[in-house]
Amino acid sequence: MKKMSKNDKRAEKYGFKPIKEFSPVSPYFNLLLRPRTMASAWKFIVTIIKDFFLLQDIQKFHLTHRPVIYVDTDIDDKIPFVPHRVKAYLGFIPFFVRPLGMMIKRLGYKKASTYINYFLEFISYEYKNAASIYRFCMSTTHRPDYNEMPEFKTIHIFDPHLLCVPSLHVTIAAGTWAWYRQCFALGVLPQDEAMFRLSEFKDNAIAIIESVLFVKQHSVNCIPLAMYMLSATMGKSFFSIDDAMRCMDQIFASAPEIDASLKKEISDYFKFMYERAILEKYYTKNWQDCIKHWLIEHAKETNQKI
Repeated sequence: MKKMSKNDKRAEKYGFKPIKEFSPVSPYFNLLLRPRTMASAWKFIVTIIKDFFLLQDIQKFHLTHRPVIYVDTDIDDKIPFVPHRVKAYLGFIPFFVRPLGMMIKRLGYKKASTYINYFLEFISYEYKNAASIYRFCMSTTHRPDYNEMPEFKTIHIFDPHLLCVPSLHVTIAAGTWAWYRQCFALGVLPQDEAMFRLSEFKDNAIAIIESVLFVKQHSVNCIPLAMYMLSATMGKSFFSIDDAMRCMDQIFASAPEIDASLKKEISDYFKFMYERAILEKYYTKNWQDCIKHWLIEHAKETNQKI
């Protein structure tokens, strides 16, 4: 009987293990403390602190005085507040951390480290891109004063809620699926295994994107502009117009809380906002300009100031 190779053993043990069964904690120790990933991992942590947490906190404590506008609309008022969806919302970080643990278990740390470093660079890049908008104008939504679940108490205590447009939840959720699609196209995993993983990532990404609206952490404006940022900064071969359209069609497709007419209204609005940004990009110097133009226009239409 032929002895199984290490790769065969890994494939047998981890190949089709559901992503939710991988640890969301162990990757931190692997990435931050081991030499092949240490530099990328610490740069990633610094980027998040500087371009997300610190950016909000210095505004919260009035050390900066950037404009802040509300970006929710009448359509958002039609979307019900669904508290239990907060679990998907808070699953955002485990969503992109667990696959890193999966890659280490499935490929071995040495081989996986190359792909992990590229992934962390991608995530860091999108945090920096979003921050370039946040530094121009911060944005928020009217979220309910709801504290009956401990998850909401945590959110309200630690989240100043100032960085809505573009939504990093959406950019990273869609971007993680798109990144692994390109990674697996290199033959990193067998095709059947890669398709299994991509299906998991897509389903979880859609659940996260839906959750940002159900728990009122974002508006219908935040989703298409986040997808636009992903397309504009990573290129159409990474996240194409067709990718964005298919993704928008799937949002709320199986959500019982949203009826068919509202689902269509939301989908049409997503596509209008995304296409508007894509078209305007052809006539502007920087990809940020069309988001900035929209923020200025929205502020004017709603009697807010930038």
